[in-house]
Amino acid sequence: MSTTAEAAERARQRQRLAPVGSTDRKAAGVAAVLLDSARTHAGARRLLSQHRIPDDLRAAVLALLAELETTPAPEPETPPTHP
Repeated sequence: MSTTAEAAERARQRQRLAPVGSTDRKAAGVAAVLLDSARTHAGARRLLSQHRIPDDLRAAVLALLAELETTPAPEPETPPTHP
């Protein structure tokens, strides 16, 4: 499980890579804001429930929040060592 800050950063990366105007891009942007605003992943879902957004976008945000919560943060790259 990743922290909300790590998940928010991954959501922003997804937003940058998604096509402009797509539901994926919008969902990633909403997820990033929610995760930045909440202390927990459950808190991000509660925040979402307080806002009126289209059902298709809400479903996409919920799916992305679930994915980001269960996906571990990537391991930091370590520079190669030379003998």
